Amino acid sequence: MSKTTRDKIIQAALSSFATSGYDGTTLAHIAASVGIQKPSLYNHFSSKDELFFTVAEQVMEELISVMTTSSNEHQDKAIDERIYVVLNNSTDFIFRKHEGMMYKRLMIFPPTALAEELRDLCQSGDATIDQLLLNLYEQGVKEGELSDESFSTFRAGFYCLMDGLFTERFIYREEEFRERLEGAWTVFWRGVSNGKGP
Repeated sequence: MSKTTRDKIIQAALSSFATSGYDGTTLAHIAASVGIQKPSLYNHFSSKDELFFTVAEQVMEELISVMTTSSNEHQDKAIDERIYVVLNNSTDFIFRKHEGMMYKRLMIFPPTALAEELRDLCQSGDATIDQLLLNLYEQGVKEGELSDESFSTFRAGFYCLMDGLFTERFIYREEEFRERLEGAWTVFWRGVSNGKGP
């Protein structure tokens, strides 16, 4: 299926925003990357703000899709393996060059004019991820694998682990990152499980 001009604009914008940030990106540069004139870009997006938010929305949706698919495709696995796969695949998503950098920018360095809208977007995304985590938590408690600490404690631990690993993905090479992921996962699982270990 061939990409539409709108799709091409979004892809070019993702690359430019991820590489150069909001301030370092111009609509003229994005239009040139797509092979259109800047005025033609306005047929699809009214402003750079709208384009940035659209790209941010897409990246958030893709991350949620990766996590949801990971969870759904491994329903037959033990709960520790299932949670691990969700975590691992989400960090693999962040390791994608442009998606990862874009996610980092919208979370940590949002354009001032879009800060509130992006905060709402992230909170909406978290609400969807929360439901996924709740399903995993309830399964684990039901099967006797997770301790009956409150869901909020389990969720907080998972987010701290995931967000920390997202940051480490930008710092360490693959081998070093894997070592850190395994160590952090072991500590996390010991904390939330009934002491059986991974």
